[in-house]
Parts: sequence; C-alpha cells; structure tokens
Amino acid sequence: MKKALKLGLSAISFASLLALAACGGGGGGDGAPAGTPATTPPPAPTPTITVQGSAPTVSADPLAVVFVPQTETSTRSVLQSIASNAFPAQFQKAPNDGAYTQLGIDANSLITLNGGTVADVAGNGEFAIGRWTNGSNSIGSISANQGAHYAVGKPLALQRVLGPSQTLACTILASTSPTAVSGNFTPGKVNSASAVIDLNGPGLTTISLDVAIGSDSHATATVSGTTLNGVTQSSGVLHHVQTMGSSQSAPLLAFGYAMPTPTSGDVTGVVILKCQ
Repeated sequence: MKKALKLGLSAISFASLLALAACGGGGGGDGAPAGTPATTPPPAPTPTITVQGSAPTVSADPLAVVFVPQTETSTRSVLQSIASNAFPAQFQKAPNDGAYTQLGIDANSLITLNGGTVADVAGNGEFAIGRWTNGSNSIGSISANQGAHYAVGKPLALQRVLGPSQTLACTILASTSPTAVSGNFTPGKVNSASAVIDLNGPGLTTISLDVAIGSDSHATATVSGTTLNGVTQSSGVLHHVQTMGSSQSAPLLAFGYAMPTPTSGDVTGVVILKCQ
C-alpha cells in the first residue's frame, strides 16, 4: 500500500514538473526574473535654441508685438499674423534677454519656438527684434532659409496733432534679414526703408522698402495711406504696423511685411524706424 502511494505521488510530481516547464516556470527560463524593474527609455533630448545677436529685454506691460509667421504671404494673412499693443507681458518669454522664444495674447494662443535659432537679435530696451529660423515653432518647421520675424516693444499710441505740417519723417534703425517664403534663397538684407507719419490722423502717409535677396538686388515696395496699427493688405503688400517707444515726438515705427519680388517670390521681414 505504501509503495502504491509513493508511486502515485511520483506520477503527480512528474506531471507538475511538465506543466511548470510548459508555462516557462522554474529557473533557467528566458523571461526576466520576478521583481526586475522594467527598463525605462531615456527621455528625448530637449531641443536647443541658439541666439545670434543681443538686446535688452523690453520692460512694459502690456507689450506691443508684431509677428510675421513663416506661412504668411503678400496676399494672405494667417491666424498668427499679429500687430497689437495689448499683449500681456507674462506670455512674452525671452530667456536670453531680447531673444524672444514665446509670444501670445493669452494662454490658449501661444506661439512658441520649439528649437532652432533666434537670429538678427537687436534692440535698445524700447524694442527688440529677431528672426526664428532653422528649426520649428508651434506653427510648423522653418528651414535655414526661412524666417518667422518678430518685433516686441513698449506700446505707444500717438496723439492727434492738428496742423498743415504736423508730420514725422522716419528713418531705418534696425531690421531682420528678409527671407523668401519658399525657402529657395538665402536670407537677404534691407537696403533702405523710410516712412512719413501724418499726426493729423494720426496715420501712416507712406512707407517705402528696398530689399536685396536672391538675384533681386533692389526689390521695392511702397505702401501709402494706411493705418498706424494693425495688419492690413494694400498696395500689393501685407503689412503689420505698430507704433512703439516712450516719446510722442520721437516714436518708433515697427513695420512687418510680406511683399512680392520680381524673381524671389514673396519675401517677409521686420523693420524698425525712428520718427521725428
């Protein structure tokens, strides 16, 4: 009887071993030992942002903002085409002084540089300009030949002054390098820019641009009789206009543009003019 019981237990033990082996149990299996923590993949590297140029941070609240996105054309503005003097300072981020990497009117409409270069950075505390390039922002990718251009400054609403000769003449103070919307040409330069403000309005009587890019050594555009603040399309140019600074007698004029050129297609950029 004991012998039969011993044989029965042996048979049961042998069957259990077979079942355990079929399930991968027991030592020597291919699976990880019990209690071994799962391997966590390393975090993705943080996109880097390089800065070319320098400018002091603009101290004001709210801030005046002009933004010319890389998707804008001379005939079509987009959601991110901006010219405003009411942007809360808390949403305008410049980790490297005047090199702004985030712009927005509120938390739900932020435009952010995710990685790349902030080129052409310049300013004097009254304004700061720059060009996002060779990376991507919340709108999309930007090649090394493209640009999203900005100007940030102290907002200034010009007061109306009546009189037959109440005008201000404006000359160029700073600019970003003009970029072709197509990305087919290396960034160019602004040859000249000038404007006249009529304080009777006040309004922008005229502004003229001369830029060089690609084989266009002197591509010109002139806009006449337009508003001093806002985004408007006239004279074949989509333009962003905003007055900035702290002096009624010597204001700054920020002018963002998307203009056609003879052979380089639509070209965008920002200029700052000093008026007096």
